[in-house]
Amino acid sequence: MKIMIVMSNSKSRTCFGDGGSYSSTLLPILLIIMYAKMIADVSSFQIESYSFSKRSVRDKILRNRRPIIYTRLFLIDEDFPNGNKLSSSDQPDVSTNSREQQHRQKRQDGDLLRLEKNSSLLRLAKLSLQDYEWRNGFFKNREADRRVEESLARMMGDEASYVRPMDANEKYIGPLGLWEKSSVEWLQQVIDEEARRAREIVRLGGILVRPMDASGGDEQLGPLGIIERRVVDFLESIRRSERERSNLKVLRPKDLEASKRGPLGEAELRASEAIREILNSERIRMEQSRIRDGIVRPIDIPGPLGDLEMAVLEVVSAEEQRTIESEENPDSILIRPMNAKTKGPLGELEEQAVEAVKRLTEEEKMRLRNIQKFLDENRPMQQVNPSAIGMVERFVVGIVRAPIFLFQILSRVRDLLESEQLDDIDATILKEKQARSNGKK
Repeated sequence: MKIMIVMSNSKSRTCFGDGGSYSSTLLPILLIIMYAKMIADVSSFQIESYSFSKRSVRDKILRNRRPIIYTRLFLIDEDFPNGNKLSSSDQPDVSTNSREQQHRQKRQDGDLLRLEKNSSLLRLAKLSLQDYEWRNGFFKNREADRRVEESLARMMGDEASYVRPMDANEKYIGPLGLWEKSSVEWLQQVIDEEARRAREIVRLGGILVRPMDASGGDEQLGPLGIIERRVVDFLESIRRSERERSNLKVLRPKDLEASKRGPLGEAELRASEAIREILNSERIRMEQSRIRDGIVRPIDIPGPLGDLEMAVLEVVSAEEQRTIESEENPDSILIRPMNAKTKGPLGELEEQAVEAVKRLTEEEKMRLRNIQKFLDENRPMQQVNPSAIGMVERFVVGIVRAPIFLFQILSRVRDLLESEQLDDIDATILKEKQARSNGKK
């Protein structure tokens, strides 16, 4: 069956190929039905999308509220370990405790991040332990060899040679030796501390351990742990004092009680006391100047400015005396502050500096002699076990000494060729000396 739709300006007709009847109202009805179905589909899609978005928003809100609910339950369990519940009148106010809850939540998140295992950190800790074992063994072997050399030198009645300033004798050790010795001891403590921390990280499986948390049992904190503990305590005291100042509505940190005052309050208190002392001394000086109808110097009034002026005046007077002494002795080109009759602060400072330089010079001279002695005793070519450096040194020394040795042989042969026969008198004297020496034996 064929269907043909004929459209005209005024009306529409549907023709059936089998000669059926025409219907002018069928096409509008079909169009209305299709339009209604489209509207229904669109509205159902919008309703489903709205319900889906509503469910997603609700799930997101619930997910965001879970940490808060967990924190509240945690607070309740922590405050009531015996299982007692709060009454309706004792329920915490969310608006007043929101800041504390956020702070506790951030601290829990930081602890969780710090307790997270890290494979890279674990590998680094293992490498650090291997490096520590190798380095510690190397240092122990060197220290053992050093002790053996010192004991052998003492048995022979001599002093062991050394290269490093810290290895000098207690009688000859100087500023560089003392500084190096203290630095090496501090560095050794740091290395031991880091080894303990790496060992703890390996034991925990890659969890980060801070230097201040690395001490366990009878072991004490190392240098890094002590520094971190001091910094943390310093910041914690500032935070505690500032929180107390905010709760008490105190404007200046120094106005808190002595037990609640932090580092900022102590610093402000010292600064304010110094300024107050200066103001009081200046006020007294102005009053004395007005009473005496003249200028009163700060040195005449006790205070910080008076102490400063006294120190400057002492330096100036010492330099004036040195200038007068130089004018009285025209033969001397320059009189140093330490050689003046009146030694001021500059003279004492120069004397201390000269003494330190003198000790340092003597220490380095003694170390240079010991380095030369050490090189003579420990040449690579004279070692029992030959090494590459020893073989190279032996080869170079042989090349350098060969021409010298040949020249000495040739000069000796020339002397023998140029020698003459002894006279009779010299031969007689030589025989008499030989007979006399044989008679004494």
